[in-house]
Amino acid sequence: MADARSRGHDLLIFHFYDNKRLCTKICADRTSYRLAVENLVSDSLSTAFGVNQTPAWDDLSKFLESRCIPRQRDGLQYYLAELGLDQYAPLAIIRKTEGRMAEDACWIKIVEG
Repeated sequence: MADARSRGHDLLIFHFYDNKRLCTKICADRTSYRLAVENLVSDSLSTAFGVNQTPAWDDLSKFLESRCIPRQRDGLQYYLAELGLDQYAPLAIIRKTEGRMAEDACWIKIVEG
């Protein structure tokens, strides 16, 4: 991905944590729609993509949306307004919430790259 950066590609880096433990690093190339993923733990339940060792762009989209309030949730517009958003956009939601969910201690740090 360093080569992609030198060619001017738009990269976004995600660090996926389980509590304080960094579990997965994801480099998303938003120019070529490719991913580079590094799992730092062996427990697939603690990694961003589980047992999938070669996730595709669509897998990233699904992962990010899984760390957001469901699209079908009653009161969604109120929730989005509280976040200062006017539409459902998983990346924008995660920028505000770090992808934190009540069900677990996982969260996402976005590193602009």
